[in-house]
Amino acid sequence: MTNLDIIVFDLDDTLLDTSRLLLPISNTPEFEKKISERLPLMDGAESNLEYLHKKYRLVLLTQGKKEIQFAKIKSLGISRYFFKVLFADLGLNEKKEDYFKQINDWVLPGYGFLSIGNRISTDLIPAKKFQALTCHFKYGEHLEEKVQSELKCDFVINNHKELILKCNL
Repeated sequence: MTNLDIIVFDLDDTLLDTSRLLLPISNTPEFEKKISERLPLMDGAESNLEYLHKKYRLVLLTQGKKEIQFAKIKSLGISRYFFKVLFADLGLNEKKEDYFKQINDWVLPGYGFLSIGNRISTDLIPAKKFQALTCHFKYGEHLEEKVQSELKCDFVINNHKELILKCNL
């Protein structure tokens, strides 16, 4: 088992239940109103963040329109848990892959990082290029995503209650 220095979390459908709360109202005035209000974290996410940020440097790496992702993070009130918050801005054609090298450069010598996310193609495959450990959070709109990859995730979880134990954190 690699000694971990950094844990990278995805936002949508990993910390925030976007599939149930926001996707049904996307592109409506109700969406804008909803993300400006207090949003709930997924069950168990806050206790995990509280525990993990004391042991590891946490990074939030999210992809989407920066202003919308920023509004979600603000409404969740979670930025205090993260060493860095990074936005792969789709409006600028940025990809999460662009940020994993930067994250890898922050890792202390002799250590590694863990990427936790629900989307194999953007959260896990690019992290593996830097020998990161990967944890597939099986939830949300990308649950049935089909990818052309030989990726074998190091861990697979279905909810936050499984995270600490199954990922040996």
